[in-house]
Amino acid sequence: MNKFKIIFFTLLTICILTVIVAFNSFDYVETNLAHEITMKYFSLPILVIMFPVCLITYLKFLVQHEAKKYTKKIWTNVRTIFRIITLTIGMTAVLYTTTLSIIMLTNDSLGENKTIVLNAKIVDYYSMESSGTTRHYIKIQDLKLNRSVKLKVSKPYLIGEKFSKKMKVGYWGLLYSEN
Repeated sequence: MNKFKIIFFTLLTICILTVIVAFNSFDYVETNLAHEITMKYFSLPILVIMFPVCLITYLKFLVQHEAKKYTKKIWTNVRTIFRIITLTIGMTAVLYTTTLSIIMLTNDSLGENKTIVLNAKIVDYYSMESSGTTRHYIKIQDLKLNRSVKLKVSKPYLIGEKFSKKMKVGYWGLLYSEN
């Protein structure tokens, strides 16, 4: 069990560090396209891989540590199914976020990047606060790209304000500007 804990927490730490690095490496980065790529190409394979992995993990390593013993086998089976589904959903969420972060990081480092200048009007703005850090997001409609772009930005903006920024388009087609 100790070896399992070490491996599990090491992998979880690597995933968390990847997410932290990805979301703090760029002043401006396009997030909606990264989510679309992750959902379209990676979410189902992650789920398909995680279900048997979580099933085996629970049955081999975790079930023996269940403290409560039920008198009826049906309740033990219901608990087992619930725990496996919960573990699968949780680990799928961790790997989804890690994959999204890897897409953001490799967008910059793989292939050729081209520089463009965005000149657009901000059509939406919102901010989110977690762990004392405020993250700002804007949505712009750019005519050059002919699409709506959602960006994580470094400061607050007003809806209707003009947004002009020199940015790069990376390997995955995501817009970004480095710190």
